[in-house]
Amino acid sequence: MNTISTIYSRQFLRLGLTLLAMLALSACSSSIAPRTGPDNSNITAESFNPARIKADMTFLADDTLEGRETGSRGYRVAANYVAAEFARLGLKPKGENGFFQEVPFQTAQLNQDTASMIVRSQGHETSLTLGDDFYMGGSVKKPSGSASGQVVFLGYGIYAPKLGHDDLKGMDLEGKIALIISGAPEGFQTEIRAHHGSTSTKLKELLKRGIAGLISVNSPAMEKRRPFKRLKRFLGRKRFDWVMPEDVGVADPMVGASAAISRDVALKLFEGASTSFSEAVASTSAGKFASMALLSDVQMKRDSILSDRISSPNVIAVLEGSDPTLKDEYVVISAHLDHIGITEHAKGNDKINNGALDNAAGVSVMLEVARAYVQANHKPRRSILFAAVTAEEKGLLGAEYFARFPTVEKSSMVANVNLDMPVLLYDFTDVVAFGADRSSLGAVTEKAVGKIGLGLSPDPMPQEGIFTRSDHYRFVQQGIPAVFLVTGWGKTEDGEDGGKIFMQFLGKTYHTPQDQLDLPINYQAGAKFAYVNWLITSAIANEDARPSWNEGDFFGDTFAGQ
Repeated sequence: MNTISTIYSRQFLRLGLTLLAMLALSACSSSIAPRTGPDNSNITAESFNPARIKADMTFLADDTLEGRETGSRGYRVAANYVAAEFARLGLKPKGENGFFQEVPFQTAQLNQDTASMIVRSQGHETSLTLGDDFYMGGSVKKPSGSASGQVVFLGYGIYAPKLGHDDLKGMDLEGKIALIISGAPEGFQTEIRAHHGSTSTKLKELLKRGIAGLISVNSPAMEKRRPFKRLKRFLGRKRFDWVMPEDVGVADPMVGASAAISRDVALKLFEGASTSFSEAVASTSAGKFASMALLSDVQMKRDSILSDRISSPNVIAVLEGSDPTLKDEYVVISAHLDHIGITEHAKGNDKINNGALDNAAGVSVMLEVARAYVQANHKPRRSILFAAVTAEEKGLLGAEYFARFPTVEKSSMVANVNLDMPVLLYDFTDVVAFGADRSSLGAVTEKAVGKIGLGLSPDPMPQEGIFTRSDHYRFVQQGIPAVFLVTGWGKTEDGEDGGKIFMQFLGKTYHTPQDQLDLPINYQAGAKFAYVNWLITSAIANEDARPSWNEGDFFGDTFAGQ
């Protein structure tokens, strides 16, 4: 046995012995006589054990797992741990290989030697400089491509007629190069703005109209926050993506080539036009600009250097429901198992991002929800599908893969309850429920939190568009109503400021090696968080009717029937 293997074996032995001791303690401390819970089961607040949550977090956030980066050895150990716990509880495997749904991944790095962009305007041809004038990245799904054609300026490039906004109206885009401004109008509701500001959302409509290529330029606000010149440092970055399954008949449509450009290049593209670039941007921001064809052409080419494929599993298990009919429907409770691995340039000696709260805490809470069902021998009417998903930190990729290629019938998944980064540093007295107000899950959530005396608070950071930024959104994009709870910002019973603690974590600890087990983690708060998520999950599972989108809801209208 080599030295590294010996070290790992000793670390795992110490970790395993510690975990066994903690689990034994948790088993003893959970022997409280059950009372009748609010759903007439024998599950109560005392059914959720902070010691068990601590034991799971102790394993998942240990240095030995090296930050659980997608595809890493540490992530595989974490996945095996979750699968073993599912098996111990007697849950049924619902992956494609036992508890595992192996997700194929690959990275793509731009070939900087062959990347090119040429602008033809006013009879002059200019070869642009990669990094200074334009930026490209590699692509897994379309490794190589090219595009050439006339440039058409489309403002934000947004198609939203129901919102009274259509930048594509009346434009012939077949074979054209679309030039768009980043982002979306400030007047859009924040969650809707996040959706429409996404380049992937814009591309979906543009590809229907036959564009050959896409160019984007920063809005003035974005240029202040993230100047174009900063992109140059990312030219060597490897883009991570899942690989389309071979048995899928038709792959997603892809644009020939795309690039981000500097403001100076945008000025060049507007040469000879009746409106200047500055005027066009100002009018677009004011909601008054009409799209226009420009007098310039662009030619782009991109090649990617692909890595070997790797596999990283989603871990899937099911608690079968009790109703003869409804047991064929599933409430999905999800939590991402991955984190960001090792940061070589981190300050100090500690370079391992353990992700104790992000998201060992969420996975541990999910496991505690599963234990509560099993130990009380309580089966709701619908089945509960537990999903520890991979690659959230890479762009919600594991959840996206599962939501698009689920191991159960897609139409049988009635709702998603997502657990991501509960900030368990204070005894929260309220929660924020992202997505709840968009479907019948709102009434379910309000009733559930009220049963245990918690408040339901509005989004404290609407500008961040959080509804679109965690795994639940991948279920929403498949037409499945979802709710995502986070610990609230209200005052604790001890007078602590929950919002201040939450923001301090985001500002100083989030995605750093300091997100680890020596934080002042309140495991009792973890048990409370497990209980409220159990209440919501159980209420959904026991309702006669499956959840439904609110009439006229934007996301329901956009994605229902996907």
